[in-house]
Amino acid sequence: MKCTGPAFLWNRTASDVAVRSFDEAFGLVRAELALASGSGDAAEVFSAHLEMLEDPMLREAVDSELAAGKQPLEAVDAACSCICAMFADIDDEYLRARVDDVRDVFARLREAMCGESAVREIPAGSVIVSTELLPSDTARIDFSSISGILCARGSVTSHVCIIAHAHGVPIRVGADISGIREGDIVEVDDPLVGGTANVVAQVRAAGRRVYANAGSVEEVRAAIAAGADGIGLFRTEFLFIGRECMPSEDEQRALYREALGACGGKPLTIRLLDIGGDKSLPYLPVPAEDNPFLGLRGIRFLLAHPELAETQLRAIAAAACEVRDAHPDWFAFGTPVRVMLPMVCTVDEVRRVRSMLAGVAGETCPVEVGIMVETPAAVLCAQELAAECDFFSIGTNDLTQYVMAADRGNASVGSLYDAQSPAVRRAVALTVAAAHSAVRPSSPVSAARPSGIPVGICGELASDPSATSWLLASGLDSFSLSRL
Repeated sequence: MKCTGPAFLWNRTASDVAVRSFDEAFGLVRAELALASGSGDAAEVFSAHLEMLEDPMLREAVDSELAAGKQPLEAVDAACSCICAMFADIDDEYLRARVDDVRDVFARLREAMCGESAVREIPAGSVIVSTELLPSDTARIDFSSISGILCARGSVTSHVCIIAHAHGVPIRVGADISGIREGDIVEVDDPLVGGTANVVAQVRAAGRRVYANAGSVEEVRAAIAAGADGIGLFRTEFLFIGRECMPSEDEQRALYREALGACGGKPLTIRLLDIGGDKSLPYLPVPAEDNPFLGLRGIRFLLAHPELAETQLRAIAAAACEVRDAHPDWFAFGTPVRVMLPMVCTVDEVRRVRSMLAGVAGETCPVEVGIMVETPAAVLCAQELAAECDFFSIGTNDLTQYVMAADRGNASVGSLYDAQSPAVRRAVALTVAAAHSAVRPSSPVSAARPSGIPVGICGELASDPSATSWLLASGLDSFSLSRL
């Protein structure tokens, strides 16, 4: 989709005069982030920012600058520079990338101290032009009134891109914005916006299922109302992040039952808690790791905290049984309840989860078990994994960065992060072939499929119209789209 509009140069205009103390501003920002981390498009990001704000290191840095005689705003700026420099010097790309988050949190503090908004009012129909947009900037943008976004920095899988696409707003990152002046008419060409209808039409014409990704019950309802055949990825992180303790089993069960009810008998694929990497829980902290994205995350984190996994599995199974008892017709042709394991690398990981599920819910539990294929190990062992699973779903966002060894948030290797590269295409083809040819024992919930399992795709690539033809040719059984 292409859009044009007058350029709106995104820059910050906060005053250099403090009207609030640091402590007052700290309290205001903490309240804002606590509220923002509860729900919405950027809940996970704001939850991470809240954790960063409450890190003693931040306050200690500001207090140190104040003790050295600096004025409050000078102290905040100096503390920000100090912490950013510390992160930038670390020989780890993930930690270096946290510099943007540090600057984002300090920008909020500065704005609260000045009592002013950081950005001017954006005229309707404008194209926002910026060197970069920080995660919290999305909360200040009325996506319904702008035409598009141009950024010099960023990744196509960045938070800002995902949110813009969810609102149907064209965005281009890595753009040359030099020479663009306020009011200049600029164009944004984004093939991912407006192409979803074409993807849906092609997938349905090929006789394949069209599912949707969702991160809340509200998004499940919206997707089903828009015509989705089910939910191919239901993220559960929003239940666990931004709170002081783990949600209870009853709380989880009620939410899963609500989501199943919203699907009305169509499949709901519930991804088990995917924590680690760039997501953490204050009540279950992950020890500092040199490379978190290769560390204790996904299924590894759950197996390291079996009580967490067992509670979630028990809640899902209980919700499934309650829905089956209330709506037996929904289960007449199979179970619409599916559990998906993130970051799987070995057969043993699947077997351990299946054993957990049987232990907490019994062998006749009406729940299918599958995995996200997002590691090279899962691709190379797909034949063996398929023998233990009821379905596969290819997560192309992580699969691409692991296959190409390119951080999807690092602009300097952006050219390598290509979900349509020959290597990723081959990984998709190998996975589909293994899934469809696997010989597996039948299970109580999939007796009709003693051999072969369905395989879908749930990454951003599923929504890219330029990839639809070859993805269909690869034999995928379903597409789970970020938006319908």
